[in-house]
Amino acid sequence: MHSARITSLIMALALLPSVSLAQESALGPLREATQKSATDPAAALALGRALRRAGHPDEALVELRRGAALQTGHEPGNAILLHREIARTYVDKRDFGQAVIACRVVGAQTGGGPAGHACTAEAHLLWRRGSEALAETALALANGNHVVDAKVAEGRAYALTMDETKAEASLREAITWDANAADAYVALGEVLESTHRHDLAVEALKKAAQLDPASPDAAYALGRTLPPGPDAITALERATRDRPTFTAAWTTLATDLLAQNRAADAHKAAESALRGAAQDVNAHVLMAKVWLAESKPDDALREAAVALGIVANSAPAKLVTADAYAQKGEIDLALEQYQAAYGFDHTDPSPLLHASAACIKANRTTSAKAYGSKATTDFPSLAAAWVALGDALVADKEGPAAKTAYEKALTLPSVDATSVRAKIAAIH
Repeated sequence: MHSARITSLIMALALLPSVSLAQESALGPLREATQKSATDPAAALALGRALRRAGHPDEALVELRRGAALQTGHEPGNAILLHREIARTYVDKRDFGQAVIACRVVGAQTGGGPAGHACTAEAHLLWRRGSEALAETALALANGNHVVDAKVAEGRAYALTMDETKAEASLREAITWDANAADAYVALGEVLESTHRHDLAVEALKKAAQLDPASPDAAYALGRTLPPGPDAITALERATRDRPTFTAAWTTLATDLLAQNRAADAHKAAESALRGAAQDVNAHVLMAKVWLAESKPDDALREAAVALGIVANSAPAKLVTADAYAQKGEIDLALEQYQAAYGFDHTDPSPLLHASAACIKANRTTSAKAYGSKATTDFPSLAAAWVALGDALVADKEGPAAKTAYEKALTLPSVDATSVRAKIAAIH
């Protein structure tokens, strides 16, 4: 293949998000391409971008800087793209200062002013600075400039300022400018989900994943928005395959696998999450839940202790500690931890619900009713609270009262009506 054709192909790969660049398996061919075109900045751009998307930011920076050093005498637009990728890599590394410096370099390139402002807006979004981001997008979009990245950043910034109407409008306009803008569809899906338009959110995120099937971010956004099940798991597995260091995706995947009673697979996913977040209390809590799913409460207690060593007042860590004691049949220790968990976080009914269920299993029906009653008092609009109370009343052979509690649950949102009606039918 002639050098010009190689350069043309590499630039096409670098600029088209639909090509599977982010997958680990694609890095080998791109490395070979850079070896064949060692002095071509376009080759460095394609490999650097793929490395960033695959979760290898330090390697990406080396390659992108190499490409920038080769830029003299080549297509000026390449310089903007190379420094733009450098800035995105620093954003991925959560290094605001270096990202802004890289964005200034973008703006200093010939014709790079609008791109530089769009770049700086994205950097501000890293620190959730919506107003500062909007100031930059206004500069990028001045004089009728159609800068898609800037319009997407504008939509994200409006979402940060809680103006979902303007956020949606900006993102939909970005899509009219570029129907293949996968990032715009991802951001739109997130806005739609935040405004409780779930079906439309899933539709937008599926479109993003279709446009950029190698994007770990698009796959993750879709996977975490879909309800736990095969489709969500498929999307999350794709995200972790394409970016093996994607801790958030591994965590969500492990959680969904647990919900599907796939404890062994959840264990592998949770271990992968921990490798990338050894000091993340939630990753340790998740691992403890996996141990419980595997009926290993002592291992769960050890993992929960690690979590509490990181954050001593972690309600989720206390809750999983309580669940572990309950699984061991040590109900008194369990109740002590359930009470501590609820004391740390009065907005989460889980400790009360779990405590009631644990008491039923331990044949402490009076305590089960007390926890169920407390749940209905503190969370009167929560169907699960009334179901828990009904279960406790059934355990204490108070059928009519249990039926009343179940019927109350049926009037509330998010109730598993089939399950509750079956409980009512079983009352004698």
